[in-house]
Amino acid sequence: MKYNCTILDINDEEITIKIGNAHITGFSNSGVSKEIGEETMVDILLYDDLEISRSNKCENCIERKGNSFAYSLYGILDIDHSVLKSEIDFEIDVEELFDYGYLDGKKVKIDTIRIDFDFI
Repeated sequence: MKYNCTILDINDEEITIKIGNAHITGFSNSGVSKEIGEETMVDILLYDDLEISRSNKCENCIERKGNSFAYSLYGILDIDHSVLKSEIDFEIDVEELFDYGYLDGKKVKIDTIRIDFDFI
C-alpha cells in the first residue's frame, strides 16, 4: 500500500518512518533519497512467509519485536481486498491468504519477519 510518510531515521538500509501515529522501522534495498524530517511517498510490503492466526486483541496495532525488523500486526482481515485493516492498512499477497478464508472479517494477528519500503 502506498502512503505519505515522514522519514524519522536512516541507518543504511534500515529506515524508520511515521505514518499518522504509527512508527515503523523497515528495510529498503534501494535506500531513500530524502533527508530525515522530510515527507515522501512509500510503498509498504510485507516480506516473505506470513503467519496468520485469530486474535482476541481489541485494538488494531503494529508491534515491533525487539530491535528486529519483525512485527506483529493486529487488525481485521479482508480477504476480498487482500488487506489487513490495522492502524494502517497492509496489502497481503493473494497466495498468502489461500488457506485463511475462514478468518475473513475476523480479528487476526499477522507475524512478518520484515516490512519492506519502496520509496517513490
